[in-house]
Amino acid sequence: MSISVTVNEEENLVTIHIIGSFDFSLFNEFREAYSSLPKTYKSYVVDMSMVEYLDSAALGMLLSMRNAIELESDIRLEGANDFIKNILMISRFDKRFDIQ
Repeated sequence: MSISVTVNEEENLVTIHIIGSFDFSLFNEFREAYSSLPKTYKSYVVDMSMVEYLDSAALGMLLSMRNAIELESDIRLEGANDFIKNILMISRFDKRFDIQ
C-alpha cells in the first residue's frame, strides 16, 4: 500500500495514485499528498484503479480532502472497481465528487 503524487502544471492538475488498501494506515500519507502542495490546483484526481480495499476511514479521508481544498477545485475519483464504486455511490459521494 502506497501513495504517489503526480503534478501536471500545464493542465493545473494533481493526480494522487493509491495502491493496495485505502484505509487508516494511509491517513498521514494521504493528507500530505494534497496539503503539502505549494498551491491550490484547479483539478485533483484520486486514482483508485489499484485500490483493492476501502474502509470507512478512507471515506473520511476523502471528505477531509474535499473540505480542505477550495470549492472551485474539482475532485474526481477515477478507476474504482465496481465494488468500491458501489460503496461510494451508497455513501452519496457522487454529490461531493465526480466519480468516474
